[in-house]
Amino acid sequence: MNPTQVSFAELSPEAQALVALGRAVRTRIHAGRAHAKDWSDVAAQAASDLQYGIDRFSEEGLVEAVSVHCHALLPLLLMSEGLPEQGIRVGEGAPRWLLMLDPIDGTRGLMHDKRSAFFLAGLAPVNDARLATLCHAAMIELPTTRSPLSDVLAADADGTLFACTDEIATASCTSTRPLLVQPSRAVDLRHGFATVVRFFAGAAERLGAFHDALLQELHPDDPQAHQDAFEDQYISNAGQMHALITGRDRFVADLRPLVSNPIATTATSVVATHSVPLRCAHPYDLLGLLVARAAGVAITDAHGAPLDAPLDITTRVAWIGYANSTLRHHVEPCVHRALFRTLLHPRKPPSPPQNHD
Repeated sequence: MNPTQVSFAELSPEAQALVALGRAVRTRIHAGRAHAKDWSDVAAQAASDLQYGIDRFSEEGLVEAVSVHCHALLPLLLMSEGLPEQGIRVGEGAPRWLLMLDPIDGTRGLMHDKRSAFFLAGLAPVNDARLATLCHAAMIELPTTRSPLSDVLAADADGTLFACTDEIATASCTSTRPLLVQPSRAVDLRHGFATVVRFFAGAAERLGAFHDALLQELHPDDPQAHQDAFEDQYISNAGQMHALITGRDRFVADLRPLVSNPIATTATSVVATHSVPLRCAHPYDLLGLLVARAAGVAITDAHGAPLDAPLDITTRVAWIGYANSTLRHHVEPCVHRALFRTLLHPRKPPSPPQNHD
């Protein structure tokens, strides 16, 4: 069953404002390419990730852009990776909303002109700001120079879903057309993309062991089954959700918070081995959650519960995405058995999800 989509006019004014803000950031990045020289230079170590020159460029004028495009939402508390950790109040008075932004999710691929990144925005009540309480969200594709096309998606908490594709042959959007959202209807992972995230060095052995264990659990009588599922290490959680939403991927498991990165400390020889945290997803990377759910994609935490985390810039988040609930019903028990074999201490698995399809 395809999700119900609405026109832009039927989208809430709050979600419309997030789309307008995202398009403005996209226009700025698109126009800035002509004189970009240091976009791939390391600019700073933020609280949760490295920031590159392109990140700093995208954040210049961000407060002013919010004031213009989200004027009706003011006053609000603005949070983004490059801002002070506690956020910035925009507008006078006590904020009602928390607006969390990730101006570029997928920095590394975009700065090297390899792959699209995404602008992400999510709006939640300031006094109860969590992924689970997001009321409005938007994700806008930031394409490479090889493509003039940009997918634009937005959702409200009531399940309202809007999707279109903008053509941005020039700095401003020149045309737009509807985008049909249709996640994969497949009920298994054979001959489709099913990815276990390990796109940064460290802990690949343990994450790979989980992936192998998952395929063994799914196909215990077929030793060649691992050759029938494909991986796509897309360095963008929003890009991965977009692939689930648009039917290109069937399964994504980002379990990096469950493991550590063993680092060998060397001088003239190995002195010691210690563990350091992996670079992980954070709540601002997962603001597309509301869009994914409106599209019918099933998103959980590592234990099968609904995905949730406080809207801050430091919490490390593990998540699993299934293209549809029937696929989840078939695959999730194997996911948990594989987790207990490789990454988690044994405990009672959660009850299997009900299949409502």
